[in-house]
Amino acid sequence: MKGRIKKILFGFFILLSLSLLVAFANSTANSALCNKVEINLEGNENDPFIDPTDIKTLMMEQGKPIEGNYLSSISSDQLERTFDNHSHILKSEVTKNYDGTLEVTVTTRRPIARIINFKGESFYLDSEGKLMEWSDKHTARVPVFTGLIYESYARCKEIDYSKIDINDSLLKSPGMYGLYRLAKYIDRNEFWRAQVEQVNVSEELELIPAVGGQLILLGDYSGLEEKFNKLMILYREGLSKVGWNIYSEIDLRYHHQVVCKRSLSGPALPTVKKEKKPENPQPKKVKTND
Repeated sequence: MKGRIKKILFGFFILLSLSLLVAFANSTANSALCNKVEINLEGNENDPFIDPTDIKTLMMEQGKPIEGNYLSSISSDQLERTFDNHSHILKSEVTKNYDGTLEVTVTTRRPIARIINFKGESFYLDSEGKLMEWSDKHTARVPVFTGLIYESYARCKEIDYSKIDINDSLLKSPGMYGLYRLAKYIDRNEFWRAQVEQVNVSEELELIPAVGGQLILLGDYSGLEEKFNKLMILYREGLSKVGWNIYSEIDLRYHHQVVCKRSLSGPALPTVKKEKKPENPQPKKVKTND
């Protein structure tokens, strides 16, 4: 019993010591002057929508200079809220160090689709199911979704399209919930990321590939795995042998089948020559030594 009490007291002492150490470190950091702002960008290195200069601009919008002021006068929570409200930033963390450094770590969002709605407004949909504002600084190389898209950035920027409780009716309508799932499916596969160049959204979805002149009819957003598996089989076992421009249209809407329409300007299908068999084949004579 005494041994157990000693363990509890020892554990309590360790926790108290750590708490005092953290409090002392924070007190020391807050009493220091900010002599340096260190900015670390993480996440989306291939699509630099935001850079350290943008982060410093957001900090200056707080109304007072950061460097030269006491760290105690700088609100880490307020800075993090400012960063997190930016459409290109996924999350942020602001840390005050005892040497006077204010460390800002920002994780940027990664777009998986560019949206051009029916009014011509451009914005992005990111991997987390949130909208990203259009930027003139950089254009991401992602599939472009056009057509009857009625959502706008201003009206839908707070919506999380990744919610799990999606029903079949949302997948059969041309809304953004199904669009996110199609963009996410394409993004998971390196081949489809490179091959799917554009998606036209109307009552029926139409894919425009980067290689091959076909119009690919997808139907709605349901059954994506089956539809793309059928298309991959056609690519591997069909088009790779007869040519990528043999068909003008590939229809994936039907269950367990692919319907293709021949291209009028495409090459003719290859024919296989069959060898002529003799009408009355005679058995070969075997020469013997008799």
